[in-house]
Amino acid sequence: MPQIVTPPEQEPKEHPGFQIVRWLRPGGAAIVLIIFILFLVFCFTSGRAPIKGYEPPEDAEYYAEHLDALAAELNDVVLPQIDENASAEVTGDTVTVSTTHDAYVTTRAAVLKYFDRTLVEFAETP
Repeated sequence: MPQIVTPPEQEPKEHPGFQIVRWLRPGGAAIVLIIFILFLVFCFTSGRAPIKGYEPPEDAEYYAEHLDALAAELNDVVLPQIDENASAEVTGDTVTVSTTHDAYVTTRAAVLKYFDRTLVEFAETP
């Protein structure tokens, strides 16, 4: 009769995450955690201004009453620095900024960084 051989017991494999923690020890894990937190803070707080050093000359209340001044500010100062093909015009109780499909996202983000979203609408031009 053949003899039945049982394989030797194997140690269960350790998860890679546990290997890293065991390798780093608690102090190293704390350092990695601190570096990760600093990285996240940097990612969420660092954003460059679309137009370096620009501040709107008037506040949102003024522009709400003077939409033509808002359109002029956009056409004369803001839009030429963001998208040369964009234009702004007063339409009803808002200012409509028209821009190409390719520059729509960046133009919209830059304009809304400086001006109230209730005053400005955006449209794509072909």
